[in-house]
Amino acid sequence: MGELQFQPDLLAEVAHRLDLREPNRKAIESVMLRTSDHYDVQERTEPYECIVDSATGVGKTYVMAGLMEYLAGAENPARNFLLLAPGRTIRDKSVLNFTSGNPKSLRHMLRSDPYVITADNFDAQSTRIAIDDPTVTKLYIFTVQALTSATGEGRATHLPLENLGMSFFDHLARLDDLVILADEHHCYRGPAFSRTIRDLKPELVVGMTATPVKVDESLVAFRYPLAAAIADKIVKIPVMVARRDDRSDVETKLLDGVNLLRYKGQAADAYCDENDLPRVNPVMLVIARNIEEAEEFQTVLDTNTFDGGAWVGKTLLIHSKLTGDAKEKALADLQDVEDPDSPVRIIISVGMLKEGWDVKNVYVIASMRASVSEVMTEQTLGRGMRLPFGKYTSIEILDTLEVLAHEKYGDLLEKRKVLNEAFIDYGTYAEVRRLADGSAVVRQKTIESDADVIGLPGGHPAEGGDTSPADKQTTGGVSTASGGSAAAPSSTASTVPGVVDVETRTREAAEVAKKTAAVVRYDPLSDREPILIPRLISVPQFVAVSLNEIVDYGPFARLGRTLTADYSDELKRTKIVATHDGRKAVVTTETAADTIVSALPLDIPLAVSRDSLIRRVMSVKGVQNRALEVGAAQRIVDHLIEAMGEKAADHLSAFIDRCGQRLATEVAKTLRDVSKAQVTYADDVQLVALSKTREARKRQVAGHADGSFDKAIAFNGWSKNLYSHSWFDTTPEFKAANAIDSGKNVVVWARLHINDVPITWTSEGRQYNPDFVVIEVSDGQRMGWLVETKADKDITSDEVVAKRRAARRWANTANSSSDVDVTWHYLLVGEQDVEDAQGSWELLKGFGQ
Repeated sequence: MGELQFQPDLLAEVAHRLDLREPNRKAIESVMLRTSDHYDVQERTEPYECIVDSATGVGKTYVMAGLMEYLAGAENPARNFLLLAPGRTIRDKSVLNFTSGNPKSLRHMLRSDPYVITADNFDAQSTRIAIDDPTVTKLYIFTVQALTSATGEGRATHLPLENLGMSFFDHLARLDDLVILADEHHCYRGPAFSRTIRDLKPELVVGMTATPVKVDESLVAFRYPLAAAIADKIVKIPVMVARRDDRSDVETKLLDGVNLLRYKGQAADAYCDENDLPRVNPVMLVIARNIEEAEEFQTVLDTNTFDGGAWVGKTLLIHSKLTGDAKEKALADLQDVEDPDSPVRIIISVGMLKEGWDVKNVYVIASMRASVSEVMTEQTLGRGMRLPFGKYTSIEILDTLEVLAHEKYGDLLEKRKVLNEAFIDYGTYAEVRRLADGSAVVRQKTIESDADVIGLPGGHPAEGGDTSPADKQTTGGVSTASGGSAAAPSSTASTVPGVVDVETRTREAAEVAKKTAAVVRYDPLSDREPILIPRLISVPQFVAVSLNEIVDYGPFARLGRTLTADYSDELKRTKIVATHDGRKAVVTTETAADTIVSALPLDIPLAVSRDSLIRRVMSVKGVQNRALEVGAAQRIVDHLIEAMGEKAADHLSAFIDRCGQRLATEVAKTLRDVSKAQVTYADDVQLVALSKTREARKRQVAGHADGSFDKAIAFNGWSKNLYSHSWFDTTPEFKAANAIDSGKNVVVWARLHINDVPITWTSEGRQYNPDFVVIEVSDGQRMGWLVETKADKDITSDEVVAKRRAARRWANTANSSSDVDVTWHYLLVGEQDVEDAQGSWELLKGFGQ
């Protein structure tokens, strides 16, 4: 037996870059440990298949991305990943998840930079180039139907392709590093899927699901149940709401739902405005048993006699009988329901919306005439459990999902225990154990959760406030960050009932909405020294670019290989040959013996082609005609030619113009990435007092010294703050403010808001504001500090470095003015700097940059 192969440092780097939740990191770890145990320890040769069973809303897309990043970055990297989807909806969503420009895209976090291959481009020439490049990570995204059958939707992938010399399916089957990520695995597992797995012979198959079928229980490598996700505040808390009386007519039930929806909407608007977030519009999902019932509900909601006509034009009806333009419009409206400009507030669905529709703003589910046992399933709850703000808000009605039940309140209380028993209540993950002989083995760890999906009528644990990843407790299959047991949920800051009557819940929602809507205004304190801040007028300046700023020649080497592959195909023909084996016709492809020599009209020496490419590089806009620039251009061209290999002379002779154009385009793109835009300032400097009135809908507390941070609180009790109250976005900001306020030489400080000290950091005019301004006096000298706190993982990013450079330029400019009697400095501090300072402003200044 061999040794276990696992790279914990690589996983830590991937988890840090993707900002993975602990359950998702643990899922990736479990899969990789089980995979290594299968191949390296047990030395088995058949494909390894496992399942990640994670509650809906926890983030299985991040798990798939993390698996790809880990395997593509491993010592022996995998370059071919096949993401299978049960249908076109999830397939299209997955494509967007890995495509630049989409709001939900993970692309910007992926170091593997995968080339996405779909049914739309798998036979394109550009795809062939990517396929042939062993350095390029390929992500194939297809429906399972496109591969499990050679007919229908799968016909195109099983036909021979001219540019591959075989069918696309056969190409996948020949890969020796194929990893299959089977999304919503429970939807299509069975004989056809198993046969496809056997034919493709992948290295690894990982099924992703929140509801695995029982016969696949032995394949589960990681499980994170819904109860644990609720206890860990990763998803909303479900609250069953019912009436105490006997009223069960349609109008009453819909009115119960829209009243809750209205108050949730008011609270959401206030929260978004207070935290400078895009609007989130809470949506109610109404479940109908048939089309006739759904149309009845829509008719009620779309009339002026119902709730004063407040919901007219705000409903969306979805069912399987929609066709043509009506169907296309309904599907488009459904996909856009998260858009702040979407008019939809109520979705009426016949049955339950399927997997793949994973919006985050469903806040109420109305079961109407359906039994609550039909609605309180993981698949159904999953449509509304995701958190629209990514974490808990400390505003209870924005952290819960209300499920309006058909049953009466008393009946729900009796059913609560039975309903909870339907949910899996334990988690499992792989762990490494060291045996007495020193060997490492993989064992499966099971942890039972003592949390329920549906809480007690008296309350459900729901801790408010913001927590850092290190603070997160996990229940039911994932250990805590500190390494201790995580069987119990974290301490309770407020209680959320699992079952409640509609009158009580509506009253509570109305009270919360009223509180969050109240705006409190804060003016500078009259007994504090005013803060005078230099106002500088920025003037953008574009700098001349230099080829010597290019230090990474990888893009030009890749371009060279691409050009060779690209234009090699223009110098040969592929022919399709049909033969008969006595029973049926067999179609194959082969390269024709003749070549297209007309593409080679000239025999141009390589040295001449090289000079031509150097001239094209020097012609890129902004490059100056200087000897040092020519030398840099020569290096770039030499890397390109070297990558083209022995065919460089022939290809450049035939296609010098096209090669030169593509090289110039790549150089221009690279220069845009490495060249830093600058700004200068006009000579006129004005001193402006920081006197703006602050407005907030924050809850007020009297002090701040206990160190307990909550984003929803306006903290009082400062001794040197320009304002009586201040509020913060992060724990490091809050702790930095405590350190500043305790500084012995600090005279006055303030938490800066938008446009208080706008610093221009790009030539396009983009601006940012530091977190704090501090005035202190030391040995008779007045000093001003602009202070910025950042996460440790971001502190060396290009953006933060550029902002720091701009802020220091701002300070230098202010200090150069005879009208400014304060010496200005800029201080950038990370999370660890703030922790290590332990409340000392003097230490914090020394730790910062």
